[in-house]
Amino acid sequence: MQRPLIILGTGGNALDILDLVESLPGPWRVAGFLDDARPEGDHIVGLPVLGRLGAARRLAENPEAAFLNAIGSEASHRERLAIVAGTGLDPTRFATLVHARAAVSSRAVLGPGTCIHAGASVAGRVVVGAHVAIGPGAIVGHDTVIEDGAVLAPGCVVSGFARLGRSCYVGAGSALRQRVAIGDRALVGLGTVVLRDVPAGATVVGNPARILRRGA
Repeated sequence: MQRPLIILGTGGNALDILDLVESLPGPWRVAGFLDDARPEGDHIVGLPVLGRLGAARRLAENPEAAFLNAIGSEASHRERLAIVAGTGLDPTRFATLVHARAAVSSRAVLGPGTCIHAGASVAGRVVVGAHVAIGPGAIVGHDTVIEDGAVLAPGCVVSGFARLGRSCYVGAGSALRQRVAIGDRALVGLGTVVLRDVPAGATVVGNPARILRRGA
């Protein structure tokens, strides 16, 4: 029997989650979306908007329902964990999904609410926290730690023994040197090559990475 899955947000990440669910052999069916910017009853690619984010508790009265957070762009990644906390849901109500065409080591650990998309590779002894998004084609090297709420955009490469902080964002096509640390809520821009640690809240761009903006 398929379990209903409810997606928080209706942006591009939500479409990736739809593709992910379709790749799996049937444990889930997407029941719809929650989004503060869309009216209840609206439809996205044929699926209904079930209400605002605050409707999560009501929908969670169905014990079979599970949730996933798709909100987390370059502009909103710092709010990912606050969005999840605002639902008031127990961590066990969030699904952990791995695309059928992703490669995840049996020696990796994945937290609740994490999504790993098509073509991604997660190596041995990687520890992935809760509500992490690993985009299509992203590569995560061995012994890396990815903390809660982080977003790895498509095609980024994270070398071994790296540490990615809470709610950070690693941009598409970027590359992180072995053992670097990305601070909490930091943003690594598109195609950036990171050779040194990035401070918390900072925005870095370029090759090699330079600080464009420091965090508070």
